[in-house]
Amino acid sequence: MTDPTTPAPWETTAANKRAARDALIPKAWLVSVPDDVLDVTDIPRTCGVLTTAEVKITETEAPELVKQMVANELTSEAVVTAFCKRAAIAQQLTNCLTEIYFDEAVARAKEIDAKYAKTGKPLGPLHGLPVSLKDNFNVKGSDTTVGFVAWCNDPQPYDSEMTKIMRDCGAIIFCKTNVPTAMMMGESYNNVWGYTLNPWNRKTSSGGSSGGEGALLAMKGSPLGVGTDIGGSIRIPSAFSGLYGLKPSFGRFPTYGARSGMPGQEAVRSINGPMSASLAACELWAKTVVDTRPWEVDPLMLPIPWREVELPEQLCFGIVMDDGIVMPTPPITRALQETKAALEAAGHKVIEWTPHNTGQSKSILERFFVGDGGDKISSVIKAGEEPWPAGLIDFEKAAAFSLANPPLVSDLWTNQAERNAYCKAALDHWMASKELTSTGRPFDGVITPVSPFSAPPHYTFEHVTYTSIWNITDQPGAVFPVTRVTPNDAKPEVVHDLRNDVEKRIWDRYDPEEVVGAPVALQMVTMRLQEEKALKLAGIAAQALAK
Repeated sequence: MTDPTTPAPWETTAANKRAARDALIPKAWLVSVPDDVLDVTDIPRTCGVLTTAEVKITETEAPELVKQMVANELTSEAVVTAFCKRAAIAQQLTNCLTEIYFDEAVARAKEIDAKYAKTGKPLGPLHGLPVSLKDNFNVKGSDTTVGFVAWCNDPQPYDSEMTKIMRDCGAIIFCKTNVPTAMMMGESYNNVWGYTLNPWNRKTSSGGSSGGEGALLAMKGSPLGVGTDIGGSIRIPSAFSGLYGLKPSFGRFPTYGARSGMPGQEAVRSINGPMSASLAACELWAKTVVDTRPWEVDPLMLPIPWREVELPEQLCFGIVMDDGIVMPTPPITRALQETKAALEAAGHKVIEWTPHNTGQSKSILERFFVGDGGDKISSVIKAGEEPWPAGLIDFEKAAAFSLANPPLVSDLWTNQAERNAYCKAALDHWMASKELTSTGRPFDGVITPVSPFSAPPHYTFEHVTYTSIWNITDQPGAVFPVTRVTPNDAKPEVVHDLRNDVEKRIWDRYDPEEVVGAPVALQMVTMRLQEEKALKLAGIAAQALAK
């Protein structure tokens, strides 16, 4: 008989991966914080691991760090070392990292400093800047597990195009960050690395699938990170962690060479985008990447250079107070109301609006995600002999069903035709806002929740339609922080008529006492391929809120 106390092979593989990662954190950087300390965002500043100078470095925005390195006011070695130390603290408190490259990063920083001292020529727009990457980006010679046991101990033979571009622009890759299994859940946990906690409240989720990036950046363990988004995976973690983040349209930022949990799924495209505590850092990253002419290395990119945006003095925004499926909980509604009031006080117009048929967009997305009958994910789960994570139950069911009912290409084509018709109707609906704005233009941007709640308790996330609808239509969305949850965000004594089981579960669970202090953010959506405008409008909203 099998000894029940003996770990299964997959458990041993995962434990060895975690041990190898943890061994790369120097003993001098170790911290000890009781589990009942929930908000750990200030620990790096107070634990004594970082010097006063290093705290200052890690709390400086990325563009300013580059400026100071180019001006010889800081060295790349000092900047990289500071962020490696802060990232190590973030890992211990939130479990946000997968692959660690601290030693290699410091060595590379020394090389950059030496070359700069000799030539006086900066390496690029990101000269000497440490940049973190979501786990699915390949870094040659190290694993890209994407949370799969089967992909442990499988070092990749090449860099992703994004990895190359970051290096060519002067950045230093110093770590990769955790994701959910296959990057297909709204919380970041898997059988290899475990669960990534939200540093604002460790009883809550950091979101997914770029949840490791969100936690790391919220801890200021990186000045700039790169995430990916196929249904909300940049925007949800950015919102839960109080960050800025950009989900672009497909075709602006290169995706080639990254590892996917569903390779070949192109009905809804996964895209790359920046995440940071700084909007200026996101803007720097976006312009830097486009300026490299990525269409010359990724055949699916569009030859659209970075464009400066001229905006009218008075703007008109749409604002989504309810997607028709799940009404936002009180903190989100308050954030919407505060943003509306701030923009109106700044002289802009804000009009309540509902996107086209959100229920249909939800249905289309769900069908696409299991369009292969769950085969791609199922095959890798089986290869690693690991159990299915709870959050992938729909894929597990699809895989079981497809054994007797294999999916047909004709079904995919039918769904894609429905998607195209939906996108046309959604575009017409957006353009019809000309009749509402009195500016002669459709909405300049639409403000919407990122989710109906702030960071939720572990293993309770559901409902991605506030973000995924814009993946179906391929429209950019830029996240901007608004407020924090307060005890006054109480559930009303009389809750509106709950329209479905999902809405009922979300509202039944809502308890502001569980999430007091949690960040609340919104997203600014524009028409397709208007990433520059999305970032600029997000900045206008943030400035209005700051007054």
